[in-house]
Amino acid sequence: MGGFVRLPMESPMRPLLLALAASLVTVSTASAQWVTRDERRAPRGEWNWALPRELPALYREFNGIDFGHAHLAQALLGAQDSSSVETARLQVLEFIFSGPEVPPDEELVAPDFARAVWEAQRAFGWAHQLHRSLYDLFASDRVEDKDAAYRQILADYLSKPEAITSHALDHHGALWGFPESRAFSKRFPKFNAQIWAYHWLQAAVYDVQVEGGASLQREQMPKVISWYHGYLANPPLDWQFMPLMREAAPAFAERFPEAAVIFDNLHMLHDNGHGDGHMETGPAAGRPMGVRPPSAREVLEGTAVEPVRVTGETPSPGGGHEH
Repeated sequence: MGGFVRLPMESPMRPLLLALAASLVTVSTASAQWVTRDERRAPRGEWNWALPRELPALYREFNGIDFGHAHLAQALLGAQDSSSVETARLQVLEFIFSGPEVPPDEELVAPDFARAVWEAQRAFGWAHQLHRSLYDLFASDRVEDKDAAYRQILADYLSKPEAITSHALDHHGALWGFPESRAFSKRFPKFNAQIWAYHWLQAAVYDVQVEGGASLQREQMPKVISWYHGYLANPPLDWQFMPLMREAAPAFAERFPEAAVIFDNLHMLHDNGHGDGHMETGPAAGRPMGVRPPSAREVLEGTAVEPVRVTGETPSPGGGHEH
């Protein structure tokens, strides 16, 4: 992972990340006075650990994605030359395709990031836990009233001081118009597209899950995962903006709008958090969004457009677990 940076608290990324996090995170009056770094558990229920039990292949994909986010954050605090960032990208792919059975400890993967901007790291961590809780819920056949359980999980999440707001924000306009916005996507388009592929998978699987029980999900999920692996092998460079929940998972976004908004806001925080100090100018509003990602349903029905092929050395699935 490389050595520690000397003064992580003085990183130029710190004020940028904290300012953006403040715009996306809902903080109560009481918690604004004093924020602790305590560890709290996600809500307990019959759905706990359903995803690794029912859909172990998908669970391993998410373990790889969590590593990918943390490893990039750590890498950018070290070196930002093209060779170093590309090496980090390939390391992430190798880890993803190894089929990791255990979720990574993101604070161990990215210790400097966790120390330098721990407030943002906590916001990321709890939003990722919300993802995990909902994947468990929808993978579980033991929970009949999933809407009630969803409301319980959502309320627990929103009660946390680090919770990302469930209010819809201007992603393609104001939040894509910060000085650091698009810096990472312009300097490192291949890695940026790979990250957007993570976010597409995280969204698309929800529409598979809300369609039926664990048996149907096991039948349909391999095709969605295979499509995602296609994006990893050939990053979707023709996308000009992050995939949105309503695009990849329209059924989920309509039924559970609060979670869909939270995850769009989370992904926007990820995108701006990759800003590396190279500033862009000019408004974002009106910029083309490029080719848009397919929905899970389009992938399953065979109507999705194949990703554009790119050349280069990219690891491919193999050597890990079978799906």
